[in-house]
Amino acid sequence: MKVRGNLVVLCHEGERLSAVWGTVQKERVRIRGWLAAEHPAGIDGGDPEAIGRWVQSALKEAGCNAKACVIAVPRASVVLKRLTLPTVSNGRDGDLAGMVHLQLARQLTMPLQGAAIDYVRLNPSEDGAKTAESTEILAAALPGDYVANARGIAKSAKLRLRSVALRGEGSATLFAQLSYTQDGPVLGVSVTARGVELGIVAEGRVVFSRAVEIRPPTDVDGWGAFTQRVAVEAKRTRVGYRGTGESADIACIAVLGDDALAESVGKTLSDELGLPWETVRFPNAVELPSEMDSQNRAVLAPLIGLMVGAAIDRPTYDFSNPRKAPDTSAQLRQAVLVAAFGLIIFGGGGWVIADQQLRSLNSKIKGAKEQSRTLTMQYVRQLRTEARVNHIEKLREPSVDWLDHVNYLSQTLPPAELAKLDSLGGIARSSVGFFAPGEEGGFTEAQSLQGGQWIKSGAVDLTLAGTATREVADELRADLVAGELYELSTRGADVAGKFEYVLRASGKEPAPEDEGTATPAETSGEQGGES
Repeated sequence: MKVRGNLVVLCHEGERLSAVWGTVQKERVRIRGWLAAEHPAGIDGGDPEAIGRWVQSALKEAGCNAKACVIAVPRASVVLKRLTLPTVSNGRDGDLAGMVHLQLARQLTMPLQGAAIDYVRLNPSEDGAKTAESTEILAAALPGDYVANARGIAKSAKLRLRSVALRGEGSATLFAQLSYTQDGPVLGVSVTARGVELGIVAEGRVVFSRAVEIRPPTDVDGWGAFTQRVAVEAKRTRVGYRGTGESADIACIAVLGDDALAESVGKTLSDELGLPWETVRFPNAVELPSEMDSQNRAVLAPLIGLMVGAAIDRPTYDFSNPRKAPDTSAQLRQAVLVAAFGLIIFGGGGWVIADQQLRSLNSKIKGAKEQSRTLTMQYVRQLRTEARVNHIEKLREPSVDWLDHVNYLSQTLPPAELAKLDSLGGIARSSVGFFAPGEEGGFTEAQSLQGGQWIKSGAVDLTLAGTATREVADELRADLVAGELYELSTRGADVAGKFEYVLRASGKEPAPEDEGTATPAETSGEQGGES
């Protein structure tokens, strides 16, 4: 963020406006005024135009004449994600921006459409060369509504928006010098008007950050409970930082500000975490008004830190102008457009003819598709009709040739003088199923009308009863069994002078394993007679 000249940095959080303005020069910042106010009743906090008009009035009343502004957003509004990406061989940051967008789209649950995404490097080399195999990135995503609100506030307040920045980066700028002198990362604590922001700063860069909404106490009596809650959140921040896989533990605690509350927070955190602590003040390059008290200096320190970052050209997030992937295909598109223009000018006639031919072919394709659809429906109807007719024909086929059975039995029975036939009865069981030829020569249930056929199967049960001697009856039984046409069983107990046999003849046609699921239909029936 390179900003020079008169500048106002403001942050609208909830119902509170914090602002500081002054002159930003190269490596020097001069603060001329500040403002901390609650917006009056009747102003809709979600209306950027109403907020902008009130900001304009409040700044004018406070004596601010700066026209360029930087709007700071709190840490709670921004999603931060640490990424490890392969180093781009050609060294182009545009390619890195594309990789960051892709990774955030995969890992974040918030919708990225319209969101402003920017990033900073955590391990940049001093000479700009990309010598490491991987690049550590801390990416930030701000929902598009926040950027739109910031633009609306600046426009309504008649200010030129130079940047939408992360407020915590201002604190990190002030913590950076201390982090270079430590053997490990620094836990930076910044007490704002509505809460506490905690960030892990290593070698001048924020590597982990959290924000907790804990309102600072208005009197000394509430300091104890407040500092204890801050200590709990600091422990959570430490655990969360170690959970990212970092090996280096926190070396010390740094509290932004030099007022009594900052000193109380520092002592409590030191006791709870077992680490040394220091208060961080403004560098000599910052010139503050003598009338600014310590409490205002502590609350406005992150905003002043953003002005310091602009003075030293510190790389930071800019959600109003985020880094984007370069349009590498721009030259190709321009060449295509030039070629298309020439084609339109010099080949207009051929283009018209080709267009007419294309329309004619498309019309023929459409007609062919319609004809194919019609023929397909006719073919399906034909298959259904044939299946119904074949089903009826198969059902009407006689299932048993009773004369053949009677003829066979008459030839097998002994002469009339040796045996007398009292009764001959029979019953036939048949079923019709739709099957298709199987892979090994058998049949399986047909899954479609095409390629299937109706197959009839069944069995015949005959009852044979009469009178004969035991020897003749046994000889008859042996002859029937030897014929292998029937499966014979005796009905009731053997009685001298009488015989009664049950004969079952199974058809040679195959029967499905589960007749209840035959496709498309299966019909079973019984027919029989007795004499």
